[in-house]
Amino acid sequence: MTTTSARGSALAERPRADLPVSPMVWQRTDRVGTELVFPRGARPSGSAIVAGSRAYSLTWNAEVTAASEVKSLHVTSQGDGWSRELRIARAESGWTCRAEHAGDAGDLPFAGTEQLDVIDPAAVLRLADSPIFIAWAVRNLGLTVKSGPVSVPVVRVQVPSLAVVPGTVTYHLVSPQRLRITGDWPAATFELDEAGMVVYQAGHLRLAR
Repeated sequence: MTTTSARGSALAERPRADLPVSPMVWQRTDRVGTELVFPRGARPSGSAIVAGSRAYSLTWNAEVTAASEVKSLHVTSQGDGWSRELRIARAESGWTCRAEHAGDAGDLPFAGTEQLDVIDPAAVLRLADSPIFIAWAVRNLGLTVKSGPVSVPVVRVQVPSLAVVPGTVTYHLVSPQRLRITGDWPAATFELDEAGMVVYQAGHLRLAR
C-alpha cells in the first residue's frame, strides 16, 4: 500500500503541464547516443543514433491522440550491412503489423511478430529506449501518486531489432516527479518534469533539451 503526505497528494493531483511542442534531445549516458524528437501535433517523429558494438541509427513516426494514446508507429533501423522497417497500428479488431528486412543483421531477432492474436487490443504501445513514449503512457493512463501501482498490457517494439513483444508492465508514480516501471522487462526508475516528461534515468539517459 502506498501512502503520501497531504502535500505530496495535493501536488500529485494537480493537472500536468502541457507537453512541450519544441524539439527535444535526450543524451545516452551508458554509451554514446542521442535521440532527437519533434513532439508537435498528432504525428510526432524522432531519430536516434547509438554507438557501440552494434551501432545503429533509427527513425520513427507515430500517430498520437489528444489523450496521448499511441495509435500507430512506423520505425526504421539501420546498421552495418542491414536494415529493418516496421509498421504497427491499433485497429478496432486488434493490431496490424508489417515488417521488412534487408541484409544480414547476425543474431538480431526478426522484426515484427507472428503472434498478433495474443496482443491485447488495449495494450500501451511503446518504443524501447524512447523516453517520450513513457510520457505518453503516464498521461494516457492518468497516473497520479494517489492511484498507486497500475498494471497494464504493453506491446513493446525492441531496438534495434524492431521485434514486437507483448507483456505486462506496472507503472507506479511514487512521487509527482518519480516513476517506477516494473514487469516483464528490467525494472527502471525515471525522473519526470511537471508535464510527465522523462528528464533523467540513472546510468542510462538524460534530457539535454
